[in-house]
Amino acid sequence: MKKRGLTIIFAALICAMNFICCTNEEKYSSSDKINLQFSTDTLAFDTIFTTIGSVTKQIHVFNPENEPIKLDYITLGSGANSFFRLNVDGDTSLVAKDVVIGAKDSIFIFVRIELDANNTSNPLLIEDSVLFAFNGKMQSVLLTAYGQDAYYHRPTHTLNVGETKIPYCLANEGGEEQGVSISGNYITWKKDKPHVIIGTCVVDSAYTLNLEENTLIHLGNNADFWVYDGGTLKANGTTTNPVVFQSLRTQDRYADIPGQWGKIWLWSGSKDNVLENVVIKNATIGLLADTCVNNNHTVELKNTRIENCSSIGLYARGADIYAENLLVQNCGSYCVAASMGGRYEFIGCTFANYWSFGQTRTDATLILNDWYEAADGSIQSRKIEKCDFHNTIIYGSMYEDEVEFDLLKNLGSNYSFDHCLIKSAVLKNNNQNIRDCIFNQDPLFENVSENDLHLQDSSPAIGKGNGIYNSTVPYDIFGTYRLDPPCIGAIENKNNVGK
Repeated sequence: MKKRGLTIIFAALICAMNFICCTNEEKYSSSDKINLQFSTDTLAFDTIFTTIGSVTKQIHVFNPENEPIKLDYITLGSGANSFFRLNVDGDTSLVAKDVVIGAKDSIFIFVRIELDANNTSNPLLIEDSVLFAFNGKMQSVLLTAYGQDAYYHRPTHTLNVGETKIPYCLANEGGEEQGVSISGNYITWKKDKPHVIIGTCVVDSAYTLNLEENTLIHLGNNADFWVYDGGTLKANGTTTNPVVFQSLRTQDRYADIPGQWGKIWLWSGSKDNVLENVVIKNATIGLLADTCVNNNHTVELKNTRIENCSSIGLYARGADIYAENLLVQNCGSYCVAASMGGRYEFIGCTFANYWSFGQTRTDATLILNDWYEAADGSIQSRKIEKCDFHNTIIYGSMYEDEVEFDLLKNLGSNYSFDHCLIKSAVLKNNNQNIRDCIFNQDPLFENVSENDLHLQDSSPAIGKGNGIYNSTVPYDIFGTYRLDPPCIGAIENKNNVGK
């Protein structure tokens, strides 16, 4: 009786095991008529700098069938020689085998690219494909990228500030291999390749760095560019080939994203800086200019654009700034902050804040400030000796004033607005510092969502500037001749008929 019972139990176990095996064995679709579906037929990367990996992109692979599909393998067309790298649902091997996609289900494939230095100044088109083999057939997704060699400026020193360690390199280091040419105390960065800054790059005391037209500088996450006490920056582009400071990420989706790198910082004691035909974009702070220590300007800004900064565009702290045809737009805080006193003159400028990223903007487009709080908590006053705006637009998307005053009473800080277009109720009622200004009329920019601040033909700013400044600033930021009377702002309307 016991023997018969054991036999029955053993037979039941065999049946159960067979049942489990049968139920675990999936039936895969074997037809060669079916096709996978992809989120894209071409995965395109923008310019990728050599020795720095790209951002990761993804391909979504769909199985539209009512049965699961088993892929023999997924791999790259160029195999081990490919510049691309795959991650197939966590599998990073060169060939991912026996990949199953469930019925009406999908998987993600993550793709990145890694380039070695190619020793050429021209972008190279790099192509490959992701291959999907199953049911005796092959499908593919094309991969494309442009590879660009560059000069790299990486940290070689460490600056200790309290408990903070700041890795940095000097602008005069690296020699010809890093595109650095030195003659005495004058440094020139070659322009045949972009320059990539990792960490902080410093123009040291007594050195002058010259950046010629079409010099392109890309800064990594949180990277800074400093001009130290006694140092000088001369950046001289042209209207068609400006000097450009921008982020490492150049893909379309990152083209306008603020806060991708740190700032350009003109330290207290830096001197005779000139930025002419320069573009600064996608920083945290575009340009920080500290206290002037001589009778010359801290910086002259001519035909310069500062765009898409997550904090302040132009942040002056007791500086001496002369600016003509300066355009500052779309900042998370102020476009222009003239703080801690100083001396300022702006001619034919446009400050326009239509911030649309992340948190709602609460600061005005422009602020004037003449005091600061010292480390001991005391209030220190620093008079604005002068802050004059001529033929300048100050406008934005806030319902309230786009001009903010943070001035101590009886200190006597000086400011004036002459032939400007301003969004402000406070200034409208303050005639002492105002001459022939237009208040609270939309300047009618061409397309603020596309950063296009050209004036529409019906703009109230057309022909309303003071022509006396045409002798000083005869052309606008893009090289268009200014008529008399000129338009208010950095951009002359070509159909100006002197309304």
